[in-house]
Amino acid sequence: MQKLDALLRHGSFLKARLLSKRSPAAPARVAILALLLPALMAVSPAAAPAVASSISVLEEQVPPTLVDPDRVSVELGATFSSSEAGTVSAIRFYKTAANAGPHVVNLWSPDGKVLATATLPVSDETSDGWQTVDLPTPVEIAKDQTFLASYIAPQGQYASEPNGLAESKTNGPLTMLANGGVYAYGTGGTMPQSTYRSNSYFVDVVFAPAPAAIPPVTPPGTLPADVTVRAIDGGTDYYAKFNNPLPTTPDYFPIGVWYESLISQENTALDKAVGLNTYLELTSNSDATLSTQAGMHAITTWNAPGQSGSLMPDEVDMWAGPGSAPWTGNWPGEGDICVPANAQCGYTIQDGQKNAAAPGSMLYANYGKGVTFWESDAQAAKFVNEYPDILSADNYWFTDPNICGISEGGTLVSPQRVLSQDECRKAANYGWTMERVRSLVSPTESKPVWAFIEVGHPFTEDSAPTITGPQMKAAVWSSIIHGARGVVYFNHNFGGSCETQHVLRDGCGAQIRPEVTAVNAQIKALAPVLNAPFLDGAATSTGSVDVSVKNHEGSLYVFSGSTQSATQQVELSIKCSNATSAAVLGESRTVPVRSGVIVDTFADGNAVHLYQLDGTNSCGLS
Repeated sequence: MQKLDALLRHGSFLKARLLSKRSPAAPARVAILALLLPALMAVSPAAAPAVASSISVLEEQVPPTLVDPDRVSVELGATFSSSEAGTVSAIRFYKTAANAGPHVVNLWSPDGKVLATATLPVSDETSDGWQTVDLPTPVEIAKDQTFLASYIAPQGQYASEPNGLAESKTNGPLTMLANGGVYAYGTGGTMPQSTYRSNSYFVDVVFAPAPAAIPPVTPPGTLPADVTVRAIDGGTDYYAKFNNPLPTTPDYFPIGVWYESLISQENTALDKAVGLNTYLELTSNSDATLSTQAGMHAITTWNAPGQSGSLMPDEVDMWAGPGSAPWTGNWPGEGDICVPANAQCGYTIQDGQKNAAAPGSMLYANYGKGVTFWESDAQAAKFVNEYPDILSADNYWFTDPNICGISEGGTLVSPQRVLSQDECRKAANYGWTMERVRSLVSPTESKPVWAFIEVGHPFTEDSAPTITGPQMKAAVWSSIIHGARGVVYFNHNFGGSCETQHVLRDGCGAQIRPEVTAVNAQIKALAPVLNAPFLDGAATSTGSVDVSVKNHEGSLYVFSGSTQSATQQVELSIKCSNATSAAVLGESRTVPVRSGVIVDTFADGNAVHLYQLDGTNSCGLS
C-alpha cells in the first residue's frame, strides 16, 4: 500500500482502506454468487437484488488529537452526501475514556429535521476507539443531497483533527464534504452548523447503496446487441506487406521521436533508455546503421540503410495546399511553391513523392492544420487516402499559441468562435485530432494513424506554453483511447528558456524526461493489450470522460481519461465482465467493481485511469 500522504493526494486512501478491511469471506461470496447467477436466472422469473456492501468514509482512521481540552457539552457532526441513493444504518464516532457518555447520535435531513436518533448505553461503549450506534430503523437517503450525522459529547474532551476536512473525503459513492465538520454547544436539539479551522470531529456513518438490479444475463459466448469487437486499424499484420517491415509482433507498439540525429551508440542508448523504439526522420548526417544495430527502426525522407519506410514531405497540406497545380520544386522559405504563385499544388507534390518511392516501400505522411481544420472533408480525404500508408497530424493543443483561434480550434464548436483556455488546452483534444484523421480514412479503419505529441516548447514565441508531464501523459492516452496505433514525440524546443533539438536527451528535458520514460514503460508493458481488439460499447460513463475497452486473452482492460478540468466522480458501467475488482495500473491501488460498475474520481482534465479487471469476461471472448 502506498504511503498515507500519497494516497490522500490521489483521493484513493479511502478506497484502499475499504478493500483492506473487507471481510475475507466477502470476495468468496461474491464470486460464488457470480457463478450461480446464470443458473438462478434460468429458473427464476425475477432477478434477486444485488447485495450492497456497507461502507464508511473514515473506516479505521485514528484522529491526531485524541482529547480536546474543551470540557462543556457539545454536539459534533459531519455533513455528507452520496452519489447513489441508499440507507444509513448507523452513526459512528471516535472517542477516548475522557469522552464520557451517555452519547446520543442524530441523523439530520437537508432542511434541518432529525430523521433518526439513538443512544449508546454506557455499558455498550468501549473505553476508546470507534463506537458504532445502530439507528432504530435504517434511514433511506436520496442521492446528491446533503445530510448531517452528529453525536453529543456531554463532557466535551472529544477527538478532532485541525484542517481534517479542508478538502472533501470520498469512499465509493459516499463523500464527507469539505469544511463539513460542525458543532453546536448545548445538550442537543439544535442542528450543529458552526465550523472551526475546517476541523474533523471524526463522525461518520454506515451507509449501503441501494441494491442495484442485476442486469439481464447474456448467454455465455454471446455479445450484447450493443457491443461489437473491432480490430485495430489496418489489422495486426498491416506492416508485414512492406519492404523491411516494422514488427507485427504483439509486443511492438511504435514509440517514435521526430527528426533526431544518430552520431554514436550513446545516442541510441539514451533513446532506448527513454523507451523509444522508432525514429521518424533522421538528420542527413546521421549513421542510420546505428538504429539497426540498436534493434530500433527508422522511417526517413532519404535513402537510409535499413529504413522501414519513406517519409513524405511534412505538413504539405499547409504550405502547398489541396491542389494539383505544377510545383516549382521549392520548399518553404525558398520562394514560390506552386505555379502560379497563388495556386495550390500539395497533391502534385505527394504524387511525385509516391511515384519516386521504391516499390514496396511503406509511405508515411504527417499533416497539419490543413487536414484537421482548414480543408473540406473531400480535400483532406485526398491527402489521407491517396498517398500514405501510415499518417499522423500534429495539432499541439497544449503549446500552440494560435490553435485556440476561431479558424483552428474554433472549428470544433458551432457557431465558430475563439475557444476558452479550458476548452482548448485539454488532453481530450488530442483524441479529437485522432478521430478527425481516422474519420477521413477510406475504407474505414483500413490504415494506421499515429499520434504526434510535443514534449517541450515547439514554438518560437517565448510566451507560448511549455507542455508539462501530466499534460503529456494525458495527451498520449487520449490519443490511444481514440485509436492511435503509434506515438511520435516532437523533440524540439524552438523557444522558451532552453532551446534544443534533443529534449529527451539533454538537460533541457530534465523535468519531463522521467515522465515520458514512465509513460513509455507503461505503453511497452501494455503493447499486447494495445494491439488487441477493442470492445466497442462495453463501457459507458456518467461523467465527462473518454473511455475504450480492450479484450486481451479473455480479460478486459478499460482505459479512461477526463475531458473536463473540474474534479468529478464517475461511474463506469462495464459489460462482458464478471470482475469484482479492478487494478488501477500505475497507481498501486484497486477499486471494487459492484454489479459491473466502477466508481472513481478524476481529479482534473489530465486525469487518466487504466483499469485491468480481474476474473474473465462473461461473453465468451478469447
